[in-house]
Amino acid sequence: MNKKRDLTFLDVPFINQMIFHPRKEPIVPDDKENRYLVCFNVKVNLEICGFLHIASKQAPTLLFFHGNGEIAQDYHNLAPEFQKRGINFCVVDYRGYGQSGGEPTFEHMLNDSHPIFHQFKEYLAVNEYTGPLSVMGRSLGSASAIELASSYQNEITGLIIESGFAYTYELLQRLGIPQKFLPEDKEIEISPLPLINEISIPTLIIHGENDFIIPANNGYALYENSSSKEKELVIIPNAGHNDLLYLGFDKYMAAVESFLF
Repeated sequence: MNKKRDLTFLDVPFINQMIFHPRKEPIVPDDKENRYLVCFNVKVNLEICGFLHIASKQAPTLLFFHGNGEIAQDYHNLAPEFQKRGINFCVVDYRGYGQSGGEPTFEHMLNDSHPIFHQFKEYLAVNEYTGPLSVMGRSLGSASAIELASSYQNEITGLIIESGFAYTYELLQRLGIPQKFLPEDKEIEISPLPLINEISIPTLIIHGENDFIIPANNGYALYENSSSKEKELVIIPNAGHNDLLYLGFDKYMAAVESFLF
């Protein structure tokens, strides 16, 4: 069920400039075998695009929402690691990122995840993909993944959160947004904790031990507030926010592969 979020209190140019760092990519790389550009209509004449990296039509599929400052094309080198493990990997952008139109806001990011999800499911069905579908979000993208998992538990097999945030206002202040811009009575509306408390599907949470952008206590809080009976918390030793894969690649990929299979 699409629970449209009213987050207009955050839709202030100053806040959006502090939260989002979109990067355009004017050149679309040619489709190659097992990698295709996919686009989704989130409103009239506005598309969000990404890339689907295919392992097989019977494989489990992971719908992935990336972190801030990243674009879907940044994952072209990592995607083959998912493919060789038998996982279809679809990375999607946000408004204003990569090949996508529009301007990013927190409200758009969360609300756009719903039409993206529905259209991606339709794409999979039309093209006869038969494997289970899970959602994953890294850093900023964890909000979109949690949004979808809390709304469509009967349609999603699992939820993976990498370096996700539990304390939204704390993160926003760490990014430089003064407290005066963050009304106290609105914090619960953008907190992922009530949403993850509703989620009972299998959940995997991965976090770096020494993450100073989104500290590891966020990962612990998401894990503790999850209502899933099948949940796992993987802490990558010595890893920060942006070197997690570098320092913990084998542990990271093993956890994802085990979770999906």
